[in-house]
Amino acid sequence: MKKVLLLFSSSLILSCATLKKSDPYVGSYDITIFEVDNIGDIPLTLNIFKIESGYTSTLIPQVAAENQDVDFEVDETSIEDNIFTIEAFAGGYDLSFDLTIEGDEVSGSLLGMFDVSGVRIKK
Repeated sequence: MKKVLLLFSSSLILSCATLKKSDPYVGSYDITIFEVDNIGDIPLTLNIFKIESGYTSTLIPQVAAENQDVDFEVDETSIEDNIFTIEAFAGGYDLSFDLTIEGDEVSGSLLGMFDVSGVRIKK
């Protein structure tokens, strides 16, 4: 009986330690900004990283089209009430993404005007 109890408590401790190490938001996501005026849909790769003070992120265009050759510079990434706010600069504009990540699904908006949705990239 002692062996069973010891085995059970060891597995419980190890599983809790594993859960604490993984962060449900960290990862890479394929996202799309839909129906941007004069451009259309914009596919991006969103990478979220955990740092000591919170989170940081990158936004990388997936397709380099003639009218979409824009680099995204992320200024700030924050989370409040399970909503990620990503402040960025691209194409001469200050941008603000408000994104919700639930499991492997991303949804939200850019500037409150353009819908954003996506999924986690499985590795």
